[in-house]
Amino acid sequence: MAKAADLDIDLTAAMHQPPAATAPRSIKEKGREAPPPKYGTSVNFRWPAEEVKALKHAATDADMTMQDYLLSCFHAFLQDSRKPQ
Repeated sequence: MAKAADLDIDLTAAMHQPPAATAPRSIKEKGREAPPPKYGTSVNFRWPAEEVKALKHAATDADMTMQDYLLSCFHAFLQDSRKPQ
């Protein structure tokens, strides 16, 4: 049978522990301020369910996505609003 080797490690000594991860620095700590939002705050609103259904049907009938349909409606609104009354 093999002879057991002597351990040369002191198990009672403190083990080396790596330093903990540093906390992320905030923008103010770096000396810079956060840039203000380009267009202010976003506007969130809920459409009534019947209007959403009508929009989906109109976009489907036009063979467009909802986003493309709304964009085309917006462009049509801009063209109409530029006409002198």
